[in-house]
Amino acid sequence: MRKDNWLSYFVYAVILICYIFFSNEMLVYANKQSERTYNTLPVMLWSIAIYVVLGLLIGLDKFLLETRKEGHWKVNLPKILFLGIPSLYFSIGMFIYYCPIDFIRQILVYPISIFLKFNFNFIGVFQMILGFTIITSFIKVKE
Repeated sequence: MRKDNWLSYFVYAVILICYIFFSNEMLVYANKQSERTYNTLPVMLWSIAIYVVLGLLIGLDKFLLETRKEGHWKVNLPKILFLGIPSLYFSIGMFIYYCPIDFIRQILVYPISIFLKFNFNFIGVFQMILGFTIITSFIKVKE
């Protein structure tokens, strides 16, 4: 095993831990702001951004391995369709659930309401899956 492999994974772990710590501080600050202003939109937007970027960071290792390969870039469309779009749907689930447009609520809210009855924490998982799916859907194929 090479030394630079150990060092690169150590740096990668430190970056992930620092990002998680920093994002936690950002969410705590945004929650305090929302308690003062009664505006939950910034918290919801920060939450989406933080978890999607966390998913991107988790998949960064695979993406960097793809950049070293020879060939041209291709998008893994089945992965985007079957993992990305459902993850996007559940990632913005709170926006859909509280949407003021009655037509959208009637059509799109039922699957989200089933999950919300049991647990609210599933949304962060789908946001990380979305970020991971986005970054790992770019692959290089040989000519």
